[in-house]
Amino acid sequence: MKIRGLNLYGFAPLRSRRISVFVPSMLIMSCLLVVVMQGQLRAEGTMSYPDRRTLIVNNCPHIRLSNFWFENRYERNSYRFVQGMAWTNAGSQAIVAFDIVILKYDAFNDRIYGARWTVTGNDSQNWAPLERGQTGIDMIFGMTTEEVFTGIAYVRAVRFRNGTIWRADAKELLNQLHEVAPDIVTFGDVNGEIKLKSF
Repeated sequence: MKIRGLNLYGFAPLRSRRISVFVPSMLIMSCLLVVVMQGQLRAEGTMSYPDRRTLIVNNCPHIRLSNFWFENRYERNSYRFVQGMAWTNAGSQAIVAFDIVILKYDAFNDRIYGARWTVTGNDSQNWAPLERGQTGIDMIFGMTTEEVFTGIAYVRAVRFRNGTIWRADAKELLNQLHEVAPDIVTFGDVNGEIKLKSF
């Protein structure tokens, strides 16, 4: 016995089942495509000055800094200020920890603030002493975006495995800062007033 639109067991014919499966599949695929496209746009989008400057003053005879960079990027579900650096033990002793200072200036060369970044050992994942000739690399993530146009990085202090500490000479450092960034009139506190943490 057949009722119009239904077979003997009360099910719709196979052709209408195909439509009911096809429509949700298309809806799911469309949603996935939108999510992927949004993620791609966020990944490609950076909210940074395209001609921003990263400057390094290698003032420390024991640590050589390199590959300094920063940008506002979509990271960990929001736009935030990210900065990275590489370093090499250029001295003769193993290093337990060292302080990097990053001075930050806006598009008008006005000081925003100075950030102190303590590197323990090799990097945030490896706290073993940085041996002679070894190289490390790491990044720091801010909580929000920052309008940084110029960043200047240098080493403030170094602690060696034998317990001795090297500290940068402030007068000598200021002379080096004027050499690398002659367009900046006032550098401000060279010790870095804000402490950063790698995570």
